[in-house]
Formats: sequence, structure tokens, C-alpha cells
Amino acid sequence: MSRDELEVPRSRPRLDAQPSVGLEPGRERLAELVVELAVELFAHRLLELGAFARPDKTQIPQDLERVFGLFPRLKERLTQKGGTLSGGEQQMLAIGRALMARPTVLLLDEPSMGLSPILVETIFQIIHDINQQGTTILLVEQNARMALRVANRGYVIQTGRIVLSDTGAELLRSDVVRKTYLGEK
Repeated sequence: MSRDELEVPRSRPRLDAQPSVGLEPGRERLAELVVELAVELFAHRLLELGAFARPDKTQIPQDLERVFGLFPRLKERLTQKGGTLSGGEQQMLAIGRALMARPTVLLLDEPSMGLSPILVETIFQIIHDINQQGTTILLVEQNARMALRVANRGYVIQTGRIVLSDTGAELLRSDVVRKTYLGEK
């Protein structure tokens, strides 16, 4: 759908609604959506954009500190333009930006894509920490082993249908999952 085909409602948008879902669009999608912003704005401003619809603006500094607690590297990069961050730093920025909305559910789409193995471990530990702090995570991830390690519940989807579901730990122990999806013999 092109921009010209979008239907714009005539009513005024409601910016006072309490955000309940945070979407981490992935660094590739983030770059597509706001390429000028991602390149030209500093990391600090990009994080603040995640909180634009929040009614409780006084809590933004505390939430920035929470994001910096999860991603200390971002604090070191506050004055760096978003487009010059490394792939891992861009992923951290995308997740941090979504967290700034204080979502009850955080949607993560392939957070490990294109990252080094050591950074994948770090990102998944942070995803686990975010969940432990009370945010529900809906994770779509090709790296099944890592996803199941942090998942409370897992679903295996084949051609659009759920073919297996259980706790993440049980799916990791499943012979079918290990042979078919994790490449074990």
C-alpha cells in the first residue's frame, strides 16, 4: 500500500490513551519507517520518541534510566546519531524505544537477526530480564533454541498452523523439536 492509498480518518487522533502494547519493529523496519530520524536524530531523542503518547511525562526520566540499566551501551551513545550505531546498538535502541511507551505487552520480531553470537546471548538475557520485570513478551524468532530458553510458553507454527505448543523448557526437551527444528540427530 502506498502512502497515497492510506485512508486518513476525519476524527482527531487520541493521544491520551494509555499505551498497552510496545512494538519493537526491528532495526531494519525502524530504518525504513524513520530513516531520516534514525540517521539525523541522536539516540537520546529517538528513545524519547517512544514515549510521545504517554500521559505521564514526569516519569520519562525514570524510564530512560531503566532503559540505560538494561542497555548501558546506549547511555554511552546518547550524543551519537542513530544511523551511526552498530547493528547491536540499533537493536538495543529499537527495544529501548518500545519500552519507553511502558507497554504491558512487548512485541519483538526477530531481535537476533544479523547480530553476532555473543550479542544474541546478551539480547536474549535482556529479553528475559524485561519479562521478569513484569512485561509480557510476544517473541517471533527463527533462533528457536534461544527463543525457547527464555520462553514461558512456545508455539511451533508450520504453514500458518500451530503444530506444537508447550512450555519453552518442554519444547526444548522434545525429540520432535530437537530433531526437526534444532537440527539434532
